[in-house]
Amino acid sequence: MKPHQSNPLSVIVPAYNEEKNIIKILKQFEQQTISDFEVVIVDDGSIDNTVHLAKNFHSENFKINLLQQSNMGAARARENGIMAATGDYVAIVDCDDGLANNSLELAMQSFINCPEVDISLFDLCYVNELGSEISGKFSYYTDKKSVCGKDALANSISIWGIHAFGIYKKEIILQAYNIYNKYNNNHVNLLNNDEIVSRISFGLAKKITFSDAKYFFVNNMQSTTRRVNENYYKVIHNAFILQQILKEPKICCEDKFDAAAYTLIISTQWGVFRRYLSWHKHFSKDARIAWRNALKESTLQVINAQRKYEFILSRKSRLQLIILKLFFR
Repeated sequence: MKPHQSNPLSVIVPAYNEEKNIIKILKQFEQQTISDFEVVIVDDGSIDNTVHLAKNFHSENFKINLLQQSNMGAARARENGIMAATGDYVAIVDCDDGLANNSLELAMQSFINCPEVDISLFDLCYVNELGSEISGKFSYYTDKKSVCGKDALANSISIWGIHAFGIYKKEIILQAYNIYNKYNNNHVNLLNNDEIVSRISFGLAKKITFSDAKYFFVNNMQSTTRRVNENYYKVIHNAFILQQILKEPKICCEDKFDAAAYTLIISTQWGVFRRYLSWHKHFSKDARIAWRNALKESTLQVINAQRKYEFILSRKSRLQLIILKLFFR
């Protein structure tokens, strides 16, 4: 029995001003070795030809569902796409990335081979441009071909021991969003909401497999993560949200998770601080104030909790915290 017949798949494609890439990724879906899946394109308020091109693309292999929203950011586009998906399984593929022709089939095969699998991750390959040689591959924290969800989460809090690119059972990722939205109930775009949801999904999953399905991640020097972003400081809030979520009984009950979340908070603050030093000359006055307030308030919170965790912090984290104290205490 073919996976696309018994286990329908929805592929979410967030798109903002992607007229150069939208047809390319749709043609890659056309070449997949499975068919009859759904592609949900979520246009995030594009002002170029993206919508026109998507509307006029026709495929005999998959159904296209085009959603349009005002410019709310990639995190909201991903969430809205998942909510609109009709498949029992969902994957997110960015317009400027790529897949091997058999990637969807290989990743879906994991669910057929083992009913306990909740997430089937792609084999993440880094390329400078599609069609070029692979410049590197993501290295997992383990040599095993599958892990339990709690173990994956434990190794993906302060650092990413596994990546989040893959196919998820929709019910798992919907549960993850429900938990996350309890802590971000106004649906504020904190820039990396999807990273927190991915971690929650790991914690909820019974089993996660590492498939051989290639996902080509293009190193895009024009990516929004590399450009000056006045709202980037908001990722600090998500680090604190994750710390709270890790206390949820469904996710975990281990103190080491909380300690790892504390380390993540410090490293997130440090990343924001470094960007502030590099970017602040480009900021408006209000943005500079918002960044400094976020760094000051979060540093005070970390200082108040320091005694509980100071003996487990790495030398690097302790040094980062000392410098943050000097600037923002």
